[in-house]
Amino acid sequence: MGEDEDGQQLEDLKKRKLEAKKAQEQLKATLRVALDEAAYERLMNVAVANSETYLSAAKNVLMFHRKAGRKITEKELLSLLRAIKEQSETKTTITFHKK
Repeated sequence: MGEDEDGQQLEDLKKRKLEAKKAQEQLKATLRVALDEAAYERLMNVAVANSETYLSAAKNVLMFHRKAGRKITEKELLSLLRAIKEQSETKTTITFHKK
């Protein structure tokens, strides 16, 4: 009984990994259509460095591409990435109170 369950869990895990890989490849193919070559390469670098920023940028790129109906340039992508960075940064302020 235990070995069968472990085998089934292993199969399920392999299946989920394969599905995730297919989804990732599909996203990359869609981004390749939505971005010019330089912008696509830059976004793939972002994917390696910060997956959270990459996913947020990918979502925004696809929405922008749908509205604009054309490929997004590297300059436009950089502007988008800056906006995402500013949004995600937490602003820390230190206030001193005199007694």
